[in-house]
Amino acid sequence: MHTKIIQELLFQEDSEEAIPDDRAVEPLIQAIMDPRTSGSRGTFLYALERLDYILHIEHIIPFIGDTSLEVCAQSFMLLEQLKDKLSDEQILTCEQVIEQQIRHNERKLLVVALDMVRSWK
Repeated sequence: MHTKIIQELLFQEDSEEAIPDDRAVEPLIQAIMDPRTSGSRGTFLYALERLDYILHIEHIIPFIGDTSLEVCAQSFMLLEQLKDKLSDEQILTCEQVIEQQIRHNERKLLVVALDMVRSWK
């Protein structure tokens, strides 16, 4: 099921606008968080790029500290895309999630993400 959603989304990648039907967001978030999909997370995160994933950013942020370069870079980019869209409360939540991740994982990109989010205040 998840593969079919990804294929449909990737066929629409030439579109400049967000895909209006965001029913794919929930299954994609579930797939990203499922430990069995660790080898496909980069693709799932890429598929979120043109969808309205703002309500799920706290689930995406922890992957900025992932060991896969593709996964951490895509997660960082998804966060960065929301710069002007996040509420003050969401920015605070993002900051807290990143701080928690840094306590367990001091990857440089997490530190950069924390500085970036703090600059949005």
